[in-house]
Amino acid sequence: MNLDSAIFYTKDVKKITKFYQKVMGYKLEYKRGNEFVSFIFKNNARLGIRYEKGTREIAGHQTTFIAVKDIEREFKKAKDKKLSIYRELENHPWGKAFAILDPDNNKIEFISR
Repeated sequence: MNLDSAIFYTKDVKKITKFYQKVMGYKLEYKRGNEFVSFIFKNNARLGIRYEKGTREIAGHQTTFIAVKDIEREFKKAKDKKLSIYRELENHPWGKAFAILDPDNNKIEFISR
C-alpha cells in the first residue's frame, strides 16, 4: 500500500496556492476556483487543499510529512525564506526532522530517514 493523497483545509485558497506554488515550489496539478487546489509530487502523491466548510474541516489542524534527501539544505532554505519554523532541525533515532507552518498554521514536517 502507498499513500495516494492528503487534504489540508484553508481559509483562503488563493493565498495558500501562492504559498505552496511560489514559496514552496510545489507543482500545481489542478485548481477549482476558490474551493480546491491540488499539488502533485514526483512520486505521484498529492496534497489537496480545500476551503474549509464543515465542522471537521478546520484550517490549521492538519500535518503532512515530506521526505527529503538533503534535510540540512531544506532546513537552510526554509530559514533563508523566513518561513515560520515550528520545530528546529532535530536528530531522532530514525533520522532527522524539522517542521514549518503554512499561512493557515497547518504543519509541514520534513523528514530524512
